[in-house]
Amino acid sequence: MEIKIKKEIIEKGQLIEVSKSPKIIIYFDGEKYYAVSGICPHAKWPLELGFVNKTTLTCGGHGWEFDIEDGNCITNPGRNLKNYSVLEANDEIIISEN
Repeated sequence: MEIKIKKEIIEKGQLIEVSKSPKIIIYFDGEKYYAVSGICPHAKWPLELGFVNKTTLTCGGHGWEFDIEDGNCITNPGRNLKNYSVLEANDEIIISEN
């Protein structure tokens, strides 16, 4: 699996859905891009409705927290998000499975 998207559509500080199946979201902190699965394992809430503070992604549904750098669940260890590789290539971002 490989997803290519233009950098220009990824706004700094925004969680953006880039794939529906599998559901993947991307986040750009101004320096680095992060891509993780976009469904909270707790109650299947869409994570693009959450927010990021530093490297912590908080689900907008019930407040579960994840480390956006590796997908690890902070709130309930072991209930991690799938983490995807992100490669920058000119004006594109390429997301692929680790």
